[in-house]
Amino acid sequence: MIVTEAPGKLYVLGEYAVVEPGHRAILIAVDRYVRVEARPAEDAGTLFSTGTDRSLSWRHSGDVVDFDEDTAGFYRYLIAALDTVEGLRREKGIAARHYELHVSSHLDDAATGTKFGLGSSGAVTVAAVAAIGGIYGLEFTPDQVYRLAMIATVQVTRTTSGGDIAASALGGWVSYASPDRQWLFDASRERSVAELLDAPWPGLRLERLDELDPDRDDRAVPATAGFAEPGDVESVEESPLTVRVGWTGEPADTPELVGRLRKDTALPADLLDRSDDLVERLEHVLTSGNTDNVADIVAAARALLGELAQQRASIIETPELTELVESALKTGWAAKSSGSGGGDCGIAVGPAGRDDRELERAWITANIRPLPLRVSPRGQKILTDSARPTDPRDSA
Repeated sequence: MIVTEAPGKLYVLGEYAVVEPGHRAILIAVDRYVRVEARPAEDAGTLFSTGTDRSLSWRHSGDVVDFDEDTAGFYRYLIAALDTVEGLRREKGIAARHYELHVSSHLDDAATGTKFGLGSSGAVTVAAVAAIGGIYGLEFTPDQVYRLAMIATVQVTRTTSGGDIAASALGGWVSYASPDRQWLFDASRERSVAELLDAPWPGLRLERLDELDPDRDDRAVPATAGFAEPGDVESVEESPLTVRVGWTGEPADTPELVGRLRKDTALPADLLDRSDDLVERLEHVLTSGNTDNVADIVAAARALLGELAQQRASIIETPELTELVESALKTGWAAKSSGSGGGDCGIAVGPAGRDDRELERAWITANIRPLPLRVSPRGQKILTDSARPTDPRDSA
């Protein structure tokens, strides 16, 4: 059995600019994970996700993979990951196998099912790519995991930037510029998977900015644990910056929001250029260790999002997110919304080691829920049997 995990993500800067090919964002991987277990099977394979009441059967039929049921919903990303890695397997002349894929996500609140916008689709795709590769004895680099997961994702949608996939594959602090997804979709129809793993992708930039120890903490968060209360999680800050996360209590519809703000046209060039400049400035903070200008950078990024929302007559920073940001500012933290906005999470950013107790009290007073998320020191990882975390289902 192969057990893989991939972390969720949060955007720090550039969340709308990165939708345009070649433009940039900075993300963090967070220490909540999606786990995929790949188990050998005999005559047919199965896809199964914890928390659902249905499985999906599949089998090899010549050079294609046949599925027994409707492929809509959550399984479409698993199916795309399976098709992509199976394509690579065929190109390498490896004999086909059947297997089960069992998925469990710890990115949501186990007690309530609350979704926090941590990029479950990207993490599922990344973890599945690695698990299926493991079944066939294929070892992928983080860059290859990203590329395989991105090839799979553009078969489902070409609107996503792939930032969630980048953070899940690499871990830590990630600088990312999105590739041209239409080019990638077309290329995937004309070129082999192996060729696309090595080819230049127009617009793509993928770089990890920190040097966190990937072996610092290999313990997954049990699915039954839910999200702890403030103060329950110890953190080890190994980068110049620390990020704290607050939840507004309102989920956001990212595809709908991004589509509304783009309105079938690219974002204004001057806005994209200014956003890229802010990303470069924050990259310098992370690589130089000089955090003096962090508050100015984050404030400028917040203002840029407000300008975009005003131009497109939309809402990114809801009243709840404004309360999250303003209460954080009063305690000396830099703050902004994270991701598409319209709800979901906001972030507070400060120098590593800053005491966050006053921030947490301010958020609680403002009816903002502090989430005990920290930067994950590792991206996607295959866990050996000896390193495999305890699955709460084993003792149920």
